[in-house]
Amino acid sequence: MIMALISSFTTDEKKSNYSQKFSFYLTPTNYGYWRKMIHSFLLEHKLFDYMADTIPGAPKQLPHVVATTADPKPEPRDNPNYSIWITSDAHILMLIISTLYESAFRHVQGDTSYDMWSSLECAFALHSYSREYTLKTQLLRTKMKGDETPNAYLNRA
Repeated sequence: MIMALISSFTTDEKKSNYSQKFSFYLTPTNYGYWRKMIHSFLLEHKLFDYMADTIPGAPKQLPHVVATTADPKPEPRDNPNYSIWITSDAHILMLIISTLYESAFRHVQGDTSYDMWSSLECAFALHSYSREYTLKTQLLRTKMKGDETPNAYLNRA
């Protein structure tokens, strides 16, 4: 079985701080905007396949090859895609993390960019039970400030 090599980030891409391109952070109220911006950025840089799990985690080693007379007991081989996949996925994780407020970070689960994307989707997407719970909890905790008008309070709520 021949595996295609995953392309690695260039040195310039690794050194650049993509988060400086974003002047916003994910909050409980701007998920749709945040998702659209991050999604577009990842598509533009050909990185969304990691988030969509189209490029799933590469195994550390490739399976055994068929034994031959020259090599009667083949050993597993190191996968050349493994280190590229790990560093690329970590780069995407850092990009996403750099756009999260601490309050949004508590919803992050998993170890891969796909896991993180999925957990944020579950927490903030419009039609999820987790999102409904988060919004209800925030609403119940919303209190009117001493100098706040009723209209300002209702708008904030």
